[in-house]
Amino acid sequence: MGKSAYDEAYFEGRSSNYWWTVGSYGNLRQYPHWKEMLELIREFRKGGRLLDVGCAYGFLVDEASKYFESYGIDVSGFAVKKSKEYCRGNVSRASAGHLPFRDESFDAVTLVDTLEHVPGFNNCLKDVVRALKKGGVLLLQLPNPLVWAHVCARFGLDDETHVNNFRLEQWQRVLLENGVKVEKCFGFISFSFKKVKFLVKSERAVSLFPEFWIIAKK
Repeated sequence: MGKSAYDEAYFEGRSSNYWWTVGSYGNLRQYPHWKEMLELIREFRKGGRLLDVGCAYGFLVDEASKYFESYGIDVSGFAVKKSKEYCRGNVSRASAGHLPFRDESFDAVTLVDTLEHVPGFNNCLKDVVRALKKGGVLLLQLPNPLVWAHVCARFGLDDETHVNNFRLEQWQRVLLENGVKVEKCFGFISFSFKKVKFLVKSERAVSLFPEFWIIAKK
């Protein structure tokens, strides 16, 4: 998928997957998993510089700015423009496979629902690891293909921009091959509607949840 695939229609349009799940991407701002994700990162790195690759509207970049010098990049010009409404960090337009940063620039790097979209995911990971300091933490959020590529596909609700529908063990192997050691994995579900919010996560039943987190170190 090219840059034009991630325009306003992708995030806000009636044909968007966000339309039937949360209404629009902007509604995800209220979900509790941004804070929880940052708490997981801070088990390994309390502060420093953090980069969110594929940051969309910058929700995690904004949350991270409480503790880190936070940066975000996204290939979508529309998303980068929208981030100015939501984010106090530094967000710019760039490709996930060509990070505009020097070697070992960051203490933490995140890819939140990003790597499944990247055709050259190995090149992307190599560049991410290059930009990560030795001992730095990498956090990935990825969709469970059992839910999104199989169950939802039966109802025509799968995301055609997902080109890497890998299982957890496949991603774990890919990370090891690219020079990072997996520390923890969680399956989770996050929900928010008006005043009702909850997040459930599990290390033991990862494959039963629609999304999972992988935390690794360089």
